[in-house]
Amino acid sequence: MLATIIAAIDADIAKRNSDKFGIRFSLDLFNVLVRAGKIKMATFTAFGTGAFPEQLPAYDGKYFASVDIEMDGLEFEVGVPQP
Repeated sequence: MLATIIAAIDADIAKRNSDKFGIRFSLDLFNVLVRAGKIKMATFTAFGTGAFPEQLPAYDGKYFASVDIEMDGLEFEVGVPQP
């Protein structure tokens, strides 16, 4: 089942024209992905300039990963945050 979810996440990522996005995960899915080694800490900087480096969780070490406690089960969403 985990392989199917990872394949769905990767397929959604593959549809993107840019790598300027993040992924929201339900807490349950986030924890499973951490245990599977798919979410690790990575360095992100302000607007990719190198300024203000910060260690944050990242899916595959590339895409910012956050937890949305309002998401249920094994849900995820790939996208760009809206102001």
